[in-house]
Amino acid sequence: MPEEFDFAELRKYLRGQIDMGDSEVFLDEPWTLEKRAAAPSRPAPASPAPFTPAINAAPSKPAINTTPTTNMVASAPAINEAAPLFESPVGAIPAARPAVKKVAAAFESVESLEAFYAAIKSDVVYANVADLVLYEGPANPKVLLLLPAPPAQPGSFFATPAGEMLVRLFGSLSIPADSIGVTFFYKGRTARNIPALLEASLRKMLAKEISFIAPSVMVTFGEPLFHQVFGKGKNFEEHAGTDMEFSGVKTCSLVDAYAMAQDKQLKWVTWKVHIPKSSYFKA
Repeated sequence: MPEEFDFAELRKYLRGQIDMGDSEVFLDEPWTLEKRAAAPSRPAPASPAPFTPAINAAPSKPAINTTPTTNMVASAPAINEAAPLFESPVGAIPAARPAVKKVAAAFESVESLEAFYAAIKSDVVYANVADLVLYEGPANPKVLLLLPAPPAQPGSFFATPAGEMLVRLFGSLSIPADSIGVTFFYKGRTARNIPALLEASLRKMLAKEISFIAPSVMVTFGEPLFHQVFGKGKNFEEHAGTDMEFSGVKTCSLVDAYAMAQDKQLKWVTWKVHIPKSSYFKA
């Protein structure tokens, strides 16, 4: 029966695999894909001894079930008896982390405007600010002016050129000076960079402050302040002069008041384009 098993082709194939070497092997990182240098040829191993298959005792009937492949299949365990694929050891899954309790700032729980100002003076936002510029104006004003920061020089905002100009502007809309108040997003006179986290804190402070001031309408001035109040997702040019809301208060945004006081063109745009867009200033 040996003539039935010719392994010449198998030996030829195996010898070819051994002699191939790694000249055609590539690295597996796509950002450094390059062909490796061909390795020196290795001497071919000695030819293996001829393979003689096992012959059953009965010469006329070869035992098909005794071949290596059949033996491996026969020795494999039954599927139903196989061990579980995954077995988690005790304690392998980490315990859930305890929830972090957020601590509210002191100003969030106050019940009056005076208590609010006392609380923010001790807040980390104003820890190194000696003099805060607080709200100026009547209780429950018809219009609350919101500026980015107070002017550098001390004194009332309404005595500055920008303040006097805004009093005249709203006077033309039948809103008298004693019905107008002013406050500032950042209340320190020294200009400073306002990062995102500080900006979020100042926005919370503004919401709490205007809940006590209770204006009929709040007006913000300038594109940077517009984004600090309403976020980066809104376009200033599209929303300038339109009816908006902040923390439940009717709000309208206009161009920078300090720039407007020096630029007649900005005054014209404010009066002819932005103010007419809003229904808050119509009788």
